[in-house]
Amino acid sequence: MESLKTIILKNNDKLNDSEKKIIQFVVSNPQTCSKLSLSKLAKKLYVSESAIFRLCKKLGLSGYSELKFNLDELARNQSENLKVSYNFAQELKKANNDVEKFFSTLSLTTLYQSIDKTNTVYIYSTGWQQELIAQYLAHELFVIGIHAIVLPAAFDELVQAHHYAKKGDILFVISFNGDGIILNDEISKLKLSSNKLVLVSLTNMRQNKLASIAHYNLYFPVVSFMVESDMKKVAFTPAYYLIDLFINDYLVWHHRGKE
Repeated sequence: MESLKTIILKNNDKLNDSEKKIIQFVVSNPQTCSKLSLSKLAKKLYVSESAIFRLCKKLGLSGYSELKFNLDELARNQSENLKVSYNFAQELKKANNDVEKFFSTLSLTTLYQSIDKTNTVYIYSTGWQQELIAQYLAHELFVIGIHAIVLPAAFDELVQAHHYAKKGDILFVISFNGDGIILNDEISKLKLSSNKLVLVSLTNMRQNKLASIAHYNLYFPVVSFMVESDMKKVAFTPAYYLIDLFINDYLVWHHRGKE
């Protein structure tokens, strides 16, 4: 049985510009398109259903069902090829190297000074993975003698933070993408209503709303365990590596100040 790409190559001269754009899109997105009905694909591409059906005929296919079958096969083959070529260890090493390079560009002296003066460090997180990172950060701070409290993942606790926080206290906010509307609204209100807290964000993406609100920004990448984009299974190892770099750098700075 001929592959879809071979079929397209054989019949390419029969296709007009509009049809070539359609086929280019579906071949570039086989996993997505193989799950769409004819009407949904036509709507997505802003073309008529009959235009897609005529394209199938020009390719020598019986109809849209056969095109979907070929797209599904193409998606499976691409997935298998990615599994063979994807090296998790190398990707993880690269991500940690990226974290190290990023961290080397930071100047955190004023944050370290705030940590030396603070009574309490508060840590707020969104999502269970982020909560684990929050617990790790709190533990590492405790080890070096800094009192840290992990706030429950409820907005009421975040809202109440400025009531019992003292001037100079620090609030770390850990969010995967930093673009949660409700979270950012609360952080913005907290910043406006209180000049007590020093805000530090830990997020995955470099440009996000939370980072623009916070006084200090720390960023970490994540690494996929599996290559299929719909699996959404990722390793947060670089976030823990970032925290270790942060703690170590603070200790180096702190001890230099005592010399």
